[in-house]
Amino acid sequence: MNRPATRPMPSRRVGIQAGAILAGLLFGVTAQVLRQIVGPLMFLGAGTAPWVTIGFVLAVSATRRSRSLRNASVLGTETMAAYVFAWLLSYHGLFAVRESVGFFAAWREALPWLVTAGPVCLVLGFVAALSHKSGILGDVCLALPIAWSLPEVIDSLKGGWSYSAIVALLIAALAVLPLVTIGRRDVSLVTVVFGSAMLGGVALALLPIVLSQVHS
Repeated sequence: MNRPATRPMPSRRVGIQAGAILAGLLFGVTAQVLRQIVGPLMFLGAGTAPWVTIGFVLAVSATRRSRSLRNASVLGTETMAAYVFAWLLSYHGLFAVRESVGFFAAWREALPWLVTAGPVCLVLGFVAALSHKSGILGDVCLALPIAWSLPEVIDSLKGGWSYSAIVALLIAALAVLPLVTIGRRDVSLVTVVFGSAMLGGVALALLPIVLSQVHS
C-alpha cells in the first residue's frame, strides 16, 4: 500500500526557512571574518565549497520527511535559496563595512554571485531531495559535496603541505556531513568514493569556466 505524500506543516516550513536564513547570515559573517586572518583560515573564508556544503546539509535535513519528490525538491530549493542568498548578503555586506568600499561597490561584487546562485539553488535543492533515494542515484548525490570540494582542496596545495592539510581536513569534514545527515543505512561507500573521484574531475575541468563567467 502506497503511503500518501506529505507536505511539511506551514509552521515547520517557516521554521526551516528561518533557520536557513539565520544560518546563512551567521556563516556569511564567519566566512568574512576568517577571510581577514592570514593563513589557512583566510583560504577557508575566501572559499565557496565548504559554505555551500553547509547549505546542502540543511537542505538534506529539511527534506528527510518528504515522501514526495516534488515536495522535497521544492522544500530543498527553498532551503538552499534561503541559506545561500542570506550568506551572500551577509558576506558582502560585512565586506563593505570592513573595507569601507560603499554599498554600490559591494553590490557590484555580489551581483554575479547572486545571479549564479539562482540556478545553483534549483539544482542543489533537487539533488538534496534525490539524495534520500536508495541505490546509485542517491549515493552519487551524496558524493557531490566531496566532488565540488576537491578543486579547493587541490588549490590549497599552493600554500604547502601543512597549510593544505589544515584546509583539506576542515573542508573534508564538512563535505562528508551529508553522509551523516542523510540517515540512510544502505549507502554504498564504494559508490560515493568512485562518484566523488569522477565528479571531482568534472568539477576541476568546469571550475575555470564558471569562475570566468562569474567575474566577467
